[in-house]
Amino acid sequence: MPTTETSLRAAPSTEAVELTRRLAARTMRSWNLVKAEEAVTAIVAELVANVVQHACTPLELRLALLDGKVRIEVRDRDDRLPVPRVADILAEGGRGMFLVEVYSTRWGAEGAPGGGKVVWAEVELDPGPDVSRGTSPRP
Repeated sequence: MPTTETSLRAAPSTEAVELTRRLAARTMRSWNLVKAEEAVTAIVAELVANVVQHACTPLELRLALLDGKVRIEVRDRDDRLPVPRVADILAEGGRGMFLVEVYSTRWGAEGAPGGGKVVWAEVELDPGPDVSRGTSPRP
């Protein structure tokens, strides 16, 4: 299956969270992956919100469809890698990477060539019908 991808560059603003979330939702629909939309948009929103809140640098979102999964990558110019933590039950924040872990099949972070980092997550697609082409099983 050929790789299908989309990307977007944005400034580190609160508007970037909504902009990238909408792009992810539209992309999932255009790839006929409605079942993966909730997970992908939640991951995108959390990763971009982390850049806005912690890195405060321009960011690039990349979504790629390959080998039965959607890969989400968010690159920024801050070298600090994310650190998952257990949030206090009454805390308003601190659950971002926990949500990424819940919604993704796997995730990670690595330094990017030229500086900064890429935080990525993968969402496995339903192994049933070929959702990438919109086919359905025979009755």
